[in-house]
Amino acid sequence: MNIKPIETHYAGCRFRSRLEARWAVFFDRIGARWQYEPQGFTIDGRTYLPDFLLPDCGTWVEVKGCEEDLDHGLMLSAAEHLPKQIGRGEPGPNLLILGAIPEPSDKGDWGWLGISPFDMEGGEVEVFGDWWGFGSYSKKLRPWRLQNTSTATPDCIEGGTWLTPALDQWEAGVPEAYRAARSARFEYGEKP
Repeated sequence: MNIKPIETHYAGCRFRSRLEARWAVFFDRIGARWQYEPQGFTIDGRTYLPDFLLPDCGTWVEVKGCEEDLDHGLMLSAAEHLPKQIGRGEPGPNLLILGAIPEPSDKGDWGWLGISPFDMEGGEVEVFGDWWGFGSYSKKLRPWRLQNTSTATPDCIEGGTWLTPALDQWEAGVPEAYRAARSARFEYGEKP
């Protein structure tokens, strides 16, 4: 059985899926400027169109509903080769991977896998990951690196579950934005 996403209109954009539209609602609620599919690229001979760009921090964003739909190899190459964007605030990860909108938590904020290239000695580039959340976005104009969860090690990147968010109990988070995104309905012209 092949389940197809529902094309959804929100904020003047035609999103390929409801999940992407719900993340746009989330970004609007936290005050994050976003651009939907601003530009496509050829990476390792394959075409790739990132779902969002958060221009204030220069972070590209990929949204996937399930792990099986996420091409880990392409995401690692994208994190390395997507052009660096100069934001007006502190930089976030080069590529942030977002999954389904989680249940809001009043116990902390959710962190998502962000991956970025780092120049190593000898001119090699290696891609590393960390968990990034949005609770401090309005203060620093970027997703923030979680301080109280384990770092995404290369083993996690190569064989881990990328779409399962981590909870940081020390950050108050943005539960209202998650609630708004989860409850957004787009039928019959309703506005989230």
